[in-house]
Amino acid sequence: MPLIKTYIDERGEPRARIVDEGGRYVISLDVFKQLERAPPDTEVLAVGERYRILVRRRSLLGGVCEFVYFQFPGGVQLINAKYVGPDDPDAAIEALLKAYQEEVSQGEKDGGNK
Repeated sequence: MPLIKTYIDERGEPRARIVDEGGRYVISLDVFKQLERAPPDTEVLAVGERYRILVRRRSLLGGVCEFVYFQFPGGVQLINAKYVGPDDPDAAIEALLKAYQEEVSQGEKDGGNK
């Protein structure tokens, strides 16, 4: 049975959910960052009349990092950053936070920030 815990940051705020499935971890951050547009290499997961869910994946440490975007008529929000892999959760969280900042910086550089 998976073990689920919450990672608390230095300010005492809940920052991430960590699911441990016997040495394989899923670490999820809810981020809600408004951007002008999603990166061009995102994959469309769901399309409705007005809304789309977009995903962008890349390697991170010994696993995979996934960024989830919500696109709506007024713009795009990066809503979640996730890591799946075998690396120690503390190292994976640090790498995931850095990857998230890089993703936001790239989005702001490419399209601007609202």
